Amino acid sequence: MNHSQHIFSVAELAAAARTVLEGCFALVSVAGEISGLRQPVSGHLYFTLKDEAAQLKAVLFRMQRRQLKRQPKDGDQVICRGRLSVYEQRGDCQLVVDGLDFQGAGSLHLAFERLAEEGLFDEAKKKPLPPFSSHITLVTSPSGAAAHDFIRVARDRCPQARISIYPASVQGTNAAGELREALAKINRQTALGRMDTDIIVLCRGGGSFEDLAAFNDERLAREIRRSVIPVVSAVGHEIDWTIADFAADLRAPTLSAAAEMLLPDNAALADRTAALTQRLRQAMHALLADKQSRLERLEHRLRQQSPVQALALQEQRLVELERRLAQAMDRLISTKAQRLARAAGLLDAVSPLATLARGYAVAVKKNGAVITAAEQAELGEEIEVLLRGGRLRCAVAGAV
Repeated sequence: MNHSQHIFSVAELAAAARTVLEGCFALVSVAGEISGLRQPVSGHLYFTLKDEAAQLKAVLFRMQRRQLKRQPKDGDQVICRGRLSVYEQRGDCQLVVDGLDFQGAGSLHLAFERLAEEGLFDEAKKKPLPPFSSHITLVTSPSGAAAHDFIRVARDRCPQARISIYPASVQGTNAAGELREALAKINRQTALGRMDTDIIVLCRGGGSFEDLAAFNDERLAREIRRSVIPVVSAVGHEIDWTIADFAADLRAPTLSAAAEMLLPDNAALADRTAALTQRLRQAMHALLADKQSRLERLEHRLRQQSPVQALALQEQRLVELERRLAQAMDRLISTKAQRLARAAGLLDAVSPLATLARGYAVAVKKNGAVITAAEQAELGEEIEVLLRGGRLRCAVAGAV
Protein backbone atom coordinates (compact mmCIF):
# COMPACT_ATOMS: atom_id res chain seq x y z
CA MET A 1 0.00 0.00 0.00
CA ASN A 2 1.24 3.44 -0.94
CA HIS A 3 0.82 5.19 2.46
CA SER A 4 1.52 8.63 0.97
CA GLN A 5 -1.59 8.42 -1.23
CA HIS A 6 -3.91 6.57 1.12
CA ILE A 7 -6.10 8.70 3.37
CA PHE A 8 -6.30 7.11 6.82
CA SER A 9 -8.99 7.66 9.31
CA VAL A 10 -7.70 8.44 12.79
CA ALA A 11 -8.79 5.01 14.02
CA GLU A 12 -7.09 3.27 11.09
CA LEU A 13 -3.80 5.05 11.66
CA ALA A 14 -3.89 4.42 15.41
CA ALA A 15 -4.59 0.73 14.81
CA ALA A 16 -1.79 0.54 12.25
CA ALA A 17 0.65 2.19 14.62
CA ARG A 18 -0.36 -0.24 17.35
CA THR A 19 0.21 -3.20 15.03
CA VAL A 20 3.66 -1.91 14.02
CA LEU A 21 4.76 -1.15 17.58
CA GLU A 22 3.51 -4.43 19.00
CA GLY A 23 5.21 -6.28 16.16
CA CYS A 24 8.55 -4.51 16.55
CA PHE A 25 8.56 -4.28 20.38
CA ALA A 26 6.65 -7.39 21.37
CA LEU A 27 8.96 -8.03 24.30
CA VAL A 28 11.11 -5.27 25.76
CA SER A 29 12.72 -4.47 29.10
CA VAL A 30 12.87 -0.80 30.07
CA ALA A 31 14.71 0.69 33.06
CA GLY A 32 13.42 3.93 34.58
CA GLU A 33 11.91 5.71 37.55
CA ILE A 34 8.22 5.56 38.46
CA SER A 35 6.45 8.91 38.56
CA GLY A 36 2.80 9.98 38.77
CA LEU A 37 1.60 6.60 40.01
CA ARG A 38 -2.17 6.28 40.32
CA GLN A 39 -4.57 3.41 40.92
CA PRO A 40 -8.24 3.92 39.95
CA VAL A 41 -11.09 1.71 41.15
CA SER A 42 -10.37 -0.75 38.35
CA GLY A 43 -7.26 -1.91 40.24
CA HIS A 44 -4.90 -1.24 37.30
CA LEU A 45 -1.74 0.82 37.91
CA TYR A 46 -0.99 3.77 35.64
CA PHE A 47 2.33 5.59 35.87
CA THR A 48 5.08 7.30 33.93
CA LEU A 49 8.41 5.57 33.43
CA LYS A 50 11.10 8.22 33.06
CA ASP A 51 14.78 8.97 33.08
CA GLU A 52 16.73 12.20 32.79
CA ALA A 53 15.96 12.65 29.10
CA ALA A 54 12.52 11.21 28.35
CA GLN A 55 9.37 9.64 29.72
CA LEU A 56 6.99 6.89 28.68
CA LYS A 57 3.47 6.16 29.84
CA ALA A 58 2.93 2.69 31.26
CA VAL A 59 0.10 0.49 32.50
CA LEU A 60 0.22 -2.57 34.76
CA PHE A 61 -3.07 -4.44 34.70
CA ARG A 62 -4.65 -5.85 37.84
CA MET A 63 -3.86 -9.50 37.10
CA GLN A 64 -0.14 -8.78 36.63
CA ARG A 65 -0.10 -6.43 39.67
CA ARG A 66 -1.06 -9.33 41.93
CA GLN A 67 2.26 -11.00 41.14
CA LEU A 68 4.34 -8.10 42.49
CA LYS A 69 6.35 -8.56 45.70
CA ARG A 70 5.24 -5.16 46.96
CA GLN A 71 3.28 -2.13 45.89
CA PRO A 72 5.39 0.27 43.76
CA LYS A 73 5.55 3.98 44.57
CA ASP A 74 6.76 7.21 43.04
CA GLY A 75 10.54 7.39 42.97
CA ASP A 76 11.11 3.64 42.66
CA GLN A 77 13.79 2.67 40.16
CA VAL A 78 12.46 -0.34 38.26
CA ILE A 79 12.94 -2.55 35.23
CA CYS A 80 9.67 -3.14 33.38
CA ARG A 81 9.13 -6.05 31.01
CA GLY A 82 6.34 -5.84 28.48
CA ARG A 83 5.35 -4.70 25.04
CA LEU A 84 5.07 -1.31 23.44
CA SER A 85 1.57 -0.47 22.23
CA VAL A 86 -0.80 2.37 21.37
CA TYR A 87 -3.93 3.18 23.36
CA GLU A 88 -6.13 3.95 20.39
CA GLN A 89 -8.84 5.97 22.19
CA ARG A 90 -6.28 8.65 23.12
CA GLY A 91 -3.62 7.91 20.59
CA ASP A 92 -1.06 7.51 23.41
CA CYS A 93 2.01 5.37 23.08
CA GLN A 94 2.35 3.27 26.23
CA LEU A 95 4.23 0.36 27.71
CA VAL A 96 1.98 -2.52 28.70
CA VAL A 97 3.90 -4.03 31.62
CA ASP A 98 3.79 -7.77 32.25
CA GLY A 99 6.48 -7.87 34.95
CA LEU A 100 8.35 -5.45 37.16
CA ASP A 101 11.61 -5.71 39.11
CA PHE A 102 12.57 -3.17 41.77
CA GLN A 103 16.04 -1.65 41.44
CA GLY A 104 15.99 0.66 44.48
CA ALA A 105 14.98 4.29 44.96
CA GLY A 106 15.03 6.66 42.04
CA SER A 107 17.61 9.40 41.60
CA LEU A 108 15.21 12.12 42.73
CA HIS A 109 14.31 10.21 45.87
CA LEU A 110 17.98 9.63 46.65
CA ALA A 111 18.76 13.29 46.12
CA PHE A 112 15.94 14.23 48.47
CA GLU A 113 17.26 11.85 51.15
CA ARG A 114 20.80 13.24 50.83
CA LEU A 115 19.61 16.81 51.25
CA ALA A 116 17.37 15.86 54.16
CA GLU A 117 20.33 14.21 55.92
CA GLU A 118 22.35 17.41 55.39
CA GLY A 119 19.62 19.34 57.22
CA LEU A 120 18.65 21.51 54.24
CA PHE A 121 14.96 20.98 54.95
CA ASP A 122 15.02 21.66 58.70
CA GLU A 123 12.25 24.08 59.64
CA ALA A 124 14.35 25.54 62.46
CA LYS A 125 16.94 26.78 59.94
CA LYS A 126 14.45 28.56 57.72
CA LYS A 127 14.47 32.34 57.75
CA PRO A 128 11.37 34.27 58.84
CA LEU A 129 9.72 36.46 56.23
CA PRO A 130 9.16 40.15 56.93
CA PRO A 131 5.53 40.94 57.87
CA PHE A 132 5.36 43.64 55.18
CA SER A 133 7.44 43.47 52.03
CA SER A 134 8.18 46.69 50.18
CA HIS A 135 10.26 45.07 47.41
CA ILE A 136 9.93 41.54 46.02
CA THR A 137 12.20 40.13 43.32
CA LEU A 138 10.84 37.39 41.06
CA VAL A 139 13.38 34.98 39.59
CA THR A 140 11.61 33.66 36.51
CA SER A 141 11.31 33.95 32.78
CA PRO A 142 10.14 37.49 31.91
CA SER A 143 8.25 36.15 28.91
CA GLY A 144 6.29 33.59 30.91
CA ALA A 145 2.80 34.02 32.28
CA ALA A 146 3.98 33.33 35.83
CA ALA A 147 5.44 36.79 36.42
CA HIS A 148 2.40 38.52 34.96
CA ASP A 149 0.02 36.49 37.14
CA PHE A 150 2.00 37.35 40.25
CA ILE A 151 2.19 41.04 39.36
CA ARG A 152 -1.54 41.21 38.57
CA VAL A 153 -2.51 39.81 41.97
CA ALA A 154 0.09 41.96 43.69
CA ARG A 155 -1.22 45.13 42.06
CA ASP A 156 -4.77 44.30 43.13
CA ARG A 157 -3.75 43.66 46.73
CA CYS A 158 -0.92 46.10 47.38
CA PRO A 159 -0.19 48.58 44.58
CA GLN A 160 2.54 50.36 46.55
CA ALA A 161 4.78 47.27 46.70
CA ARG A 162 7.68 47.16 44.23
CA ILE A 163 7.96 44.02 42.07
CA SER A 164 11.19 43.36 40.17
CA ILE A 165 11.94 40.54 37.74
CA TYR A 166 15.38 38.94 37.59
CA PRO A 167 15.39 36.99 34.30
CA ALA A 168 16.36 33.33 34.37
CA SER A 169 15.41 30.24 32.43
CA VAL A 170 12.95 28.02 34.28
CA GLN A 171 13.06 25.07 31.90
CA GLY A 172 15.77 23.31 29.93
CA THR A 173 19.33 22.15 30.46
CA ASN A 174 20.64 25.58 31.51
CA ALA A 175 17.76 26.49 33.79
CA ALA A 176 19.16 25.16 37.05
CA GLY A 177 22.46 26.97 36.55
CA GLU A 178 20.74 30.25 35.72
CA LEU A 179 18.53 29.98 38.79
CA ARG A 180 21.56 29.36 41.01
CA GLU A 181 23.42 32.27 39.49
CA ALA A 182 20.41 34.56 39.94
CA LEU A 183 20.14 33.75 43.65
CA ALA A 184 23.86 34.26 44.23
CA LYS A 185 23.95 37.56 42.31
CA ILE A 186 20.89 39.04 44.05
CA ASN A 187 22.49 38.27 47.41
CA ARG A 188 25.80 39.84 46.34
CA GLN A 189 24.09 42.96 45.01
CA THR A 190 22.09 43.30 48.22
CA ALA A 191 25.21 42.88 50.37
CA LEU A 192 26.90 45.67 48.36
CA GLY A 193 23.89 47.95 48.83
CA ARG A 194 23.00 47.94 45.15
CA MET A 195 19.68 46.18 45.76
CA ASP A 196 17.21 46.38 48.62
CA THR A 197 14.93 43.42 47.98
CA ASP A 198 13.12 41.86 50.94
CA ILE A 199 12.13 38.50 49.42
CA ILE A 200 13.19 36.38 46.45
CA VAL A 201 10.46 34.34 44.76
CA LEU A 202 11.38 31.41 42.51
CA CYS A 203 8.37 31.03 40.28
CA ARG A 204 7.08 29.37 37.16
CA GLY A 205 3.78 27.98 35.99
CA GLY A 206 2.73 24.37 35.91
CA GLY A 207 4.23 21.69 33.72
CA SER A 208 5.27 18.08 33.53
CA PHE A 209 7.82 16.48 35.81
CA GLU A 210 10.48 17.13 33.22
CA ASP A 211 9.42 20.78 32.86
CA LEU A 212 10.06 21.27 36.58
CA ALA A 213 13.35 19.37 36.59
CA ALA A 214 15.45 22.51 37.16
CA PHE A 215 13.80 23.01 40.54
CA ASN A 216 14.85 19.49 41.61
CA ASP A 217 18.52 20.38 41.26
CA GLU A 218 20.57 19.60 44.41
CA ARG A 219 22.92 22.55 43.93
CA LEU A 220 19.95 24.88 43.57
CA ALA A 221 18.64 23.60 46.92
CA ARG A 222 22.00 24.40 48.55
CA GLU A 223 22.02 27.86 46.96
CA ILE A 224 18.55 28.50 48.37
CA ARG A 225 19.79 27.66 51.88
CA ARG A 226 22.87 29.88 51.44
CA SER A 227 20.72 32.87 50.55
CA VAL A 228 20.69 35.60 53.21
CA ILE A 229 17.47 36.92 51.72
CA PRO A 230 14.38 34.75 52.40
CA VAL A 231 13.46 32.58 49.41
CA VAL A 232 9.90 31.59 48.52
CA SER A 233 9.17 28.74 46.11
CA ALA A 234 6.09 29.15 43.92
CA VAL A 235 6.60 26.45 41.32
CA GLY A 236 3.90 24.68 39.35
CA HIS A 237 0.46 23.85 40.65
CA GLU A 238 -0.67 22.91 44.13
CA ILE A 239 -0.10 19.19 43.51
CA ASP A 240 3.44 19.77 42.19
CA TRP A 241 6.28 19.36 44.69
CA THR A 242 9.97 19.92 43.99
CA ILE A 243 13.14 19.87 46.05
CA ALA A 244 13.15 23.68 45.88
CA ASP A 245 9.81 23.68 47.73
CA PHE A 246 11.36 21.83 50.68
CA ALA A 247 14.56 23.91 50.70
CA ALA A 248 12.81 27.28 50.46
CA ASP A 249 11.90 29.32 53.52
CA LEU A 250 8.28 29.19 52.38
CA ARG A 251 6.44 27.13 49.79
CA ALA A 252 3.42 28.67 48.06
CA PRO A 253 1.04 26.19 46.41
CA THR A 254 0.36 28.54 43.48
CA LEU A 255 1.58 31.85 42.12
CA SER A 256 -1.61 33.62 43.17
CA ALA A 257 -1.28 32.13 46.63
CA ALA A 258 2.31 33.40 46.80
CA ALA A 259 1.18 36.96 46.11
CA GLU A 260 -1.58 36.64 48.70
CA MET A 261 0.80 35.19 51.29
CA LEU A 262 3.52 37.81 50.79
CA LEU A 263 1.51 40.99 50.29
CA PRO A 264 -1.21 42.45 52.49
CA ASP A 265 -4.64 43.25 51.11
CA ASN A 266 -4.95 47.04 51.25
CA ALA A 267 -8.73 46.90 51.58
CA ALA A 268 -8.53 44.40 54.44
CA LEU A 269 -5.79 46.47 56.06
CA ALA A 270 -7.93 49.58 55.80
CA ASP A 271 -10.85 47.80 57.49
CA ARG A 272 -8.54 46.37 60.12
CA THR A 273 -6.96 49.77 60.70
CA ALA A 274 -10.37 51.39 61.07
CA ALA A 275 -11.45 48.75 63.58
CA LEU A 276 -8.22 49.08 65.55
CA THR A 277 -8.51 52.87 65.46
CA GLN A 278 -12.03 52.65 66.88
CA ARG A 279 -10.87 50.25 69.59
CA LEU A 280 -7.94 52.52 70.38
CA ARG A 281 -10.22 55.55 70.58
CA GLN A 282 -12.59 53.72 72.94
CA ALA A 283 -9.70 52.49 75.04
CA MET A 284 -8.24 56.00 75.23
CA HIS A 285 -11.60 57.47 76.26
CA ALA A 286 -12.00 54.82 78.95
CA LEU A 287 -8.44 55.39 80.12
CA LEU A 288 -8.89 59.15 80.22
CA ALA A 289 -12.16 58.78 82.15
CA ASP A 290 -10.46 56.51 84.65
CA LYS A 291 -7.50 58.88 85.00
CA GLN A 292 -9.85 61.85 85.39
CA SER A 293 -11.76 60.05 88.15
CA ARG A 294 -8.54 59.13 89.89
CA LEU A 295 -7.27 62.71 89.55
CA GLU A 296 -10.42 64.03 91.16
CA ARG A 297 -10.02 61.58 94.05
CA LEU A 298 -6.38 62.58 94.50
CA GLU A 299 -7.28 66.27 94.34
CA HIS A 300 -9.87 65.71 97.05
CA ARG A 301 -7.32 63.91 99.21
CA LEU A 302 -4.76 66.61 98.51
CA ARG A 303 -7.17 69.30 99.54
CA GLN A 304 -7.85 67.41 102.74
CA GLN A 305 -4.15 66.97 103.46
CA SER A 306 -2.98 70.30 102.04
CA PRO A 307 -1.05 72.69 104.39
CA VAL A 308 -3.30 75.48 103.14
CA GLN A 309 -6.35 73.48 104.18
CA ALA A 310 -4.73 72.65 107.52
CA LEU A 311 -3.83 76.33 108.03
CA ALA A 312 -7.38 77.35 107.23
CA LEU A 313 -8.67 74.86 109.77
CA GLN A 314 -6.18 76.12 112.34
CA GLU A 315 -7.22 79.70 111.59
CA GLN A 316 -10.84 78.73 112.14
CA ARG A 317 -9.84 77.03 115.38
CA LEU A 318 -7.84 80.11 116.47
CA VAL A 319 -10.81 82.38 115.75
CA GLU A 320 -13.02 80.06 117.78
CA LEU A 321 -10.48 80.02 120.63
CA GLU A 322 -10.22 83.81 120.53
CA ARG A 323 -14.01 84.05 120.67
CA ARG A 324 -14.15 81.62 123.57
CA LEU A 325 -11.29 83.49 125.33
CA ALA A 326 -13.07 86.80 124.90
CA GLN A 327 -16.26 85.31 126.29
CA ALA A 328 -14.32 83.81 129.20
CA MET A 329 -12.61 87.15 129.86
CA ASP A 330 -15.94 88.93 129.73
CA ARG A 331 -17.44 86.45 132.15
CA LEU A 332 -14.38 86.70 134.44
CA ILE A 333 -14.41 90.51 134.41
CA SER A 334 -18.14 90.52 135.05
CA THR A 335 -17.70 88.13 137.95
CA LYS A 336 -14.79 90.15 139.37
CA ALA A 337 -16.70 93.38 138.91
CA GLN A 338 -19.65 91.93 140.79
CA ARG A 339 -17.38 90.68 143.55
CA LEU A 340 -15.64 94.04 143.65
CA ALA A 341 -18.95 95.83 143.89
CA ARG A 342 -20.05 93.57 146.71
CA ALA A 343 -16.68 94.04 148.48
CA ALA A 344 -16.84 97.81 147.97
CA GLY A 345 -20.33 97.88 149.35
CA LEU A 346 -19.26 95.86 152.34
CA LEU A 347 -16.17 97.99 152.78
CA ASP A 348 -18.19 101.11 152.48
CA ALA A 349 -20.53 99.84 155.18
CA VAL A 350 -17.71 99.33 157.66
CA SER A 351 -15.50 102.17 156.47
CA PRO A 352 -14.67 105.02 158.96
CA LEU A 353 -15.33 107.43 156.16
CA ALA A 354 -18.92 106.37 156.18
CA THR A 355 -19.01 107.16 159.87
CA LEU A 356 -17.45 110.55 159.20
CA ALA A 357 -20.05 111.17 156.59
CA ARG A 358 -22.72 110.77 159.22
CA GLY A 359 -21.07 113.62 161.33
CA TYR A 360 -18.72 111.70 163.46
CA ALA A 361 -14.95 112.42 163.88
CA VAL A 362 -11.88 110.28 164.44
CA ALA A 363 -9.06 111.35 166.75
CA VAL A 364 -5.62 110.28 165.67
CA LYS A 365 -2.27 110.68 167.38
CA LYS A 366 0.72 111.99 165.52
CA ASN A 367 1.94 108.47 165.00
CA GLY A 368 -1.30 107.59 163.24
CA ALA A 369 -2.82 105.55 166.06
CA VAL A 370 -6.57 105.99 166.44
CA ILE A 371 -7.69 107.21 169.84
CA THR A 372 -10.60 105.14 170.95
CA ALA A 373 -10.50 105.97 174.67
CA ALA A 374 -9.93 109.19 176.58
CA GLU A 375 -7.18 107.75 178.67
CA GLN A 376 -5.13 107.16 175.50
CA ALA A 377 -4.56 110.88 175.14
CA GLU A 378 -2.35 112.90 177.48
CA LEU A 379 -3.11 116.35 178.64
CA GLY A 380 -1.66 118.95 176.28
CA GLU A 381 -0.92 116.35 173.57
CA GLU A 382 -1.46 117.47 170.04
CA ILE A 383 -3.80 115.23 168.06
CA GLU A 384 -5.64 115.37 164.75
CA VAL A 385 -9.33 115.12 164.41
CA LEU A 386 -10.50 113.72 161.11
CA LEU A 387 -13.72 115.17 159.84
CA ARG A 388 -15.73 114.57 156.68
CA GLY A 389 -14.54 117.84 155.34
CA GLY A 390 -10.91 117.95 156.53
CA ARG A 391 -8.65 117.70 159.59
CA LEU A 392 -8.31 119.61 162.79
CA ARG A 393 -5.15 119.94 164.85
CA CYS A 394 -6.07 120.09 168.48
CA ALA A 395 -4.42 120.04 171.89
CA VAL A 396 -5.93 117.93 174.61
CA ALA A 397 -7.20 120.24 177.37
CA GLY A 398 -8.60 117.59 179.51
CA ALA A 399 -10.62 114.37 179.55
CA VAL A 400 -14.27 114.02 180.52
